Amino acid sequence: MKTSLNKNICISLSLGSTHTSLVAASYENKDLQMSHDDLPFYEKESNRIQILGAARIANNGAIKKGVVSSIDAVTASILETIDEVERQSGIEIESVRACIAGTAAQFDNHVETCTIKGEEIRVSDLEKVSMAVRNQKPPMGFDFVHMIPSSYSVDGKHGIQNPIGMRGSTLSIMHHRVFYPQADLHNIVRSCNNAGVRVQSFAFEPLAAAEGVLTRDEKEFGCISLSIGAHLTHASVYLGNIPVYSKEYPIGSHHITKDLSIGLRTTQAEAERVKKEIGKAIETSSKDINEKIEISSIDGNAIRYVTRKEINQVIEPRVREILQTVYADLRRSRLIARTSKGIVLSGGGALLSGMTLATEEIFSLNARIGMPANIIGAIEGLKSPIWASSIGTLSPLFASVHGDNSLQQTEEISGISSFATKIWHRIKEPFASR
Repeated sequence: MKTSLNKNICISLSLGSTHTSLVAASYENKDLQMSHDDLPFYEKESNRIQILGAARIANNGAIKKGVVSSIDAVTASILETIDEVERQSGIEIESVRACIAGTAAQFDNHVETCTIKGEEIRVSDLEKVSMAVRNQKPPMGFDFVHMIPSSYSVDGKHGIQNPIGMRGSTLSIMHHRVFYPQADLHNIVRSCNNAGVRVQSFAFEPLAAAEGVLTRDEKEFGCISLSIGAHLTHASVYLGNIPVYSKEYPIGSHHITKDLSIGLRTTQAEAERVKKEIGKAIETSSKDINEKIEISSIDGNAIRYVTRKEINQVIEPRVREILQTVYADLRRSRLIARTSKGIVLSGGGALLSGMTLATEEIFSLNARIGMPANIIGAIEGLKSPIWASSIGTLSPLFASVHGDNSLQQTEEISGISSFATKIWHRIKEPFASR
């Protein structure tokens, strides 16, 4: 029986606000993948990913806005997805990449610079700047989950992929760094540990969603990824193939459902149905706006009628709030003007009718719905924006804290060198019975 420790097999675990998802995959062309190991992650071929199995189950609020609310409940949801995917794929799952979210996470774009001693840049200079990056300390109470490198700069000249042999006096490299609270990481690792698996590395959900749906051109020429989940909205920006912005916002599509439940005086289940079947993010036509829609009362014992107009008058203000919150942040960061490829929407909230039109109106950029690409095999239901983060977590970018990156050409990075494994060794105990 194959195991998830096979280097050609990757398991992604996504811990969302309402669902826990697990995807088992292998790279279609192992030889091609391995022959490009000397390239940075953003220059590797986009090999198709063979999906071996996938499961998505409700976790009953075990994760609240990215924070574990019950280790036992999270463990139970992980076990359920593992059992289903093992049944589908015939793989014994022993390790996972964990996709995580949370508004407490922080990011920055850190530039590390070292002085060149000789006339030309040598391997030792690359080692020096790499070591300086790794010696950086995160804020107190946090740990790095990502340190993603861009290209090098030599004496202020940017975009250099391999500076060895070049003449210069200073060598710099920028890293997009994401910090996550240690306590929250501990609880995630503990939950996985209790389910009998270890965490190889983490994927921050704004970046995972982007990796799942953005094309290479979009990453190169500038693009915003906006993943609208149930309780969180995940935003990231790519420029020159590198993430430069990744942030969580504590508002999502569940807030639309809650507004409908209150405004229409009905249950949340009925409000969710109305949102999916009838709701629109933006009203573009007066046709049928006065059509009567049948809904059940809050006690479920009576029927009421509301118009489409009344439904959309509740939905549209919340949609605008979600989009304008992100827009205001990105405008302050002066990134919107640099994203010539527009916006790619994913997550369950992207499925709301008219969401692309509403996004284009707020941002004044082209928008599209992002579907996971380059996947083959057991993909029924996976070509949906709901699966963007789970598929994106399979990206080489998340092979370790430092990405699957060889800009530091003299140093191999092991997939188990991340904080995830270190904390796992600190807290490990006999696995829970399965």
